[in-house]
Amino acid sequence: MALFGTAARPLLTALTGAHAEACAALHGTVFAQGWSALEFESLMAAPVTLGDAALDPRSGVLAGFALSRGAAREAEIVTIAVAADWRRRGLGTRLLDRHLRHLALAGCAVVFLEVGAGNEAARRLYAAAGFVEVGRRKAYYAPKPGLAREDALVLRRALQGPG
Repeated sequence: MALFGTAARPLLTALTGAHAEACAALHGTVFAQGWSALEFESLMAAPVTLGDAALDPRSGVLAGFALSRGAAREAEIVTIAVAADWRRRGLGTRLLDRHLRHLALAGCAVVFLEVGAGNEAARRLYAAAGFVEVGRRKAYYAPKPGLAREDALVLRRALQGPG
């Protein structure tokens, strides 16, 4: 017998170029500066890119994704997004955990990311996942209309290898 809510858990799978349009659409709802489908296609086509997707089990619609680039034994999470309907349901945590495991399996020892200083929900997610602040970029993010530029916090986390 399935536990309550289990049937509605998103399917976690690999992010591919076939998801580019859906990534662009979701990214544009989450961030002030959205990226085009062509930008996502280009990123995902690079051999140094790794991505994970969360799909709504009822509709197959993209509920969230994480996308990273690697170099040597380091990686940068370039973006992670969760659809509004799926927030506060643990999806961000599940998606980030899966993504970090995949980065470790790919040989990454350290992962970095940037987050808006005012993005409290994302900062809590990353802190719970073991990320620590290692830098700050003043007035880095372009604002939504009528708002001041926002600092970017540079976060870092060491990864355990597969062995």
